[in-house]
Amino acid sequence: MKRVMRLKTFFAAVLAIVLFTLYLTPPVMAANSEDLSHLLKDNWCVSFLWKQCDLSAVDLRGANLQEANLSGANLSGANLSGANLKNADLSDADLTGANLANADILGTDLSRANLTEANFNFTKLWDANLTLANLSRANLQDANVLDSRLWGSNLTQANLTDATLHGADLQYANLADTNLTGADLHSFFFRGSKQVTNLSNANLEGAILTGANLRGAVLAGAIMPDGSINEESGFNLK
Repeated sequence: MKRVMRLKTFFAAVLAIVLFTLYLTPPVMAANSEDLSHLLKDNWCVSFLWKQCDLSAVDLRGANLQEANLSGANLSGANLSGANLKNADLSDADLTGANLANADILGTDLSRANLTEANFNFTKLWDANLTLANLSRANLQDANVLDSRLWGSNLTQANLTDATLHGADLQYANLADTNLTGADLHSFFFRGSKQVTNLSNANLEGAILTGANLRGAVLAGAIMPDGSINEESGFNLK
């Protein structure tokens, strides 16, 4: 009898531990199959009012999503590496922790998108709209951000090592504690054409600029890495 009681006590304890572990384990994100099917069939899946387009943790590696409408969609943790997102609408989308390495983001609308800790390693972000986007702690190492609009974007603690930012509009952007080692931000002028990198009123406090090229960039009113405010209104010639 005592042995039976001991066994019951033992199994009760094991069950309690299992239930406690399950309670503490966070739910696994998974895309809504209907939303994914809708995207692949009609090239759009948007969130509006009470309807949430859930594509969290979806695997869309190498997918052709050119001109897709994903406005407001939940793509947190999604794998979009190598995907074609040319001229797609990802405004207000949640791409927290998403993998966009080697993706083609030419002319894509990412305004107000949440791109916290997203991976843009070797990504083409040409002429992309990243106005007011949250790129805090994002990885943009070796990314090509040519002529993109990053007005008012949050790039705190982002990694922009060896990134190319010719002609990027970074007015009022927050680049505090950002790593810009070897980044190319210089303005380009050739035979009447120009690509001006604009850092007016940007916050560069604490940023690492070792080896960065800022020649010709506009830094009027910018907070420099040492905390001082740049009073010069012309082009940086250094």
